[in-house]
Amino acid sequence: MTVMQKIDDYFKLTARGTNVLTEFRGAVATFLTMAYILAINPRILADSGGPCREGWPVGAEYVTCMEETKRQFVVATALTSMVACLIMGLWANLPIALSCGMGMNAYFTYNVVGFKNFGSNITYEGALSAVLIEGIVFLFIAATGIRFYLIKLLVPEPVRLATPAAIGAFLAHLGLQTAEGIGVIVADGATLVTLGGCPVDKQTKMVAFTEGCQADTSMCVTGDSYTCDSLGGRMESATAWIGIFGTLFMVILLSYKFRSSFIIGIGFVTIISWFRGTAITYFTDDDLGNARFDYFNKIVSTPDLSSITAKWDFSEAKGSEYAVAVITMLYVDFLDTSGTLLAIVDSMGYVDEHGDFPNSKAAFSTDAIATIFGSLFGLSPVTSYIESAAGVEAGSRTGLTSVFVAFFFFLSIFFAPIFSSIPPWASGGALIIIGALMCRSLAKVHWDNPAHAVTAFVTVIVMPLTYSIAYGLVAGIGTWASIKLVAFPLNYFFGIPDPTVVVKEDKADMKKEEADDEPEDLKLEEKDLDENSDKA
Repeated sequence: MTVMQKIDDYFKLTARGTNVLTEFRGAVATFLTMAYILAINPRILADSGGPCREGWPVGAEYVTCMEETKRQFVVATALTSMVACLIMGLWANLPIALSCGMGMNAYFTYNVVGFKNFGSNITYEGALSAVLIEGIVFLFIAATGIRFYLIKLLVPEPVRLATPAAIGAFLAHLGLQTAEGIGVIVADGATLVTLGGCPVDKQTKMVAFTEGCQADTSMCVTGDSYTCDSLGGRMESATAWIGIFGTLFMVILLSYKFRSSFIIGIGFVTIISWFRGTAITYFTDDDLGNARFDYFNKIVSTPDLSSITAKWDFSEAKGSEYAVAVITMLYVDFLDTSGTLLAIVDSMGYVDEHGDFPNSKAAFSTDAIATIFGSLFGLSPVTSYIESAAGVEAGSRTGLTSVFVAFFFFLSIFFAPIFSSIPPWASGGALIIIGALMCRSLAKVHWDNPAHAVTAFVTVIVMPLTYSIAYGLVAGIGTWASIKLVAFPLNYFFGIPDPTVVVKEDKADMKKEEADDEPEDLKLEEKDLDENSDKA
């Protein structure tokens, strides 16, 4: 038996109607659509401050440590993604790629640890122990197969449908700001947020006006938050405008079905931002800019993860704040993984009438194992990526695609200087667009039912406005629980129908009304498309 025959038998290529070339093409499509994570994830996680303490929050030692930590996050993200994809391909035999979950990395940074560890009782090391515990619990849930019961019993439908959109709104909120995005939205003393986009020389830093700050201005704590109100210059920043251009460029490419839209858009803005001496350069003429440029010139580097490896601190594994962190990460990871796996595998036609699919335990367990592995290298929870659908559309049907994607991530490990030099205004647009695309789940919400509509809306609106995924989930579940608390006794004792229950007849009538409302020419066009697809 030849090597190609062994590969065919192991991955069931012929049985699933595919071949090595098709799987490779699908892997390229998948990697190109998700490679943005190598730029965005390190930037978000670095906002937690990582293990950096000396000179906090604005000292030279702290700034240097932050730059080095971000570089290590690039390597760690690539390494963990490689291992996760390899396990998924070899064990579950599914064309699903994995990496650090967008949304969960934001929750880990801004809610659990806090921006530069400010305003939280949990340190970066303590948060990593929470990620490890979450991964172990998730592995138990996946291995025992109780995930189906959990989805049905614990997660209200409107909250489940609204959660991806709520996380998307949160990501878009980050993409519009300066630290992770294009800098169009900035702080405001009266309205909290307002239109920004002012250049660096016209930015006025916001200060935490504590008692210590009032007594001694040298004790005042500042961060990346600033306002454009004092010195003006609103929308005069060149980096803000190039960020807007990059965002629109990616939207146009996506509209024309370019699978590598994010890579092209981020890559274009990044390259023109690498030229020194321009208004949009990332390598500014100061100590920080020079340090960035020196590291960038290395091009290829030997991986170093010493600062973020095995930094768990279980001494903080106590208290309600820690418990909320573990439960929230488990909840979001569970929902994200379940939705992604079922959606992609169903598009391949492998989901049965019971909602299960081949090697489902292996697939869910891989996600959990990847989270455990990622915590070893200082990362937030890992999850399956919906961008894997790009590979499926290109013809991927087996785990060989995931193996190829793992190889691409392996190559990325050694090019950390390149990926860590991507400016925030280059990748911020991707966050905005990803946030918009994540709102698709809202189409399934029963907006004609007030109980469902309000619950979903509260989940979506609270999450970005409170800068907390946890608060958004609590608000949504709390709203639903309050309605059920009233509806249950009224139904049980007085026979009044429960308004939260949507009967199948109502769903069928709603679909019929939507079909009747469609223009006749649109119906004929859809009919022609269906006939053509049947012929094809």
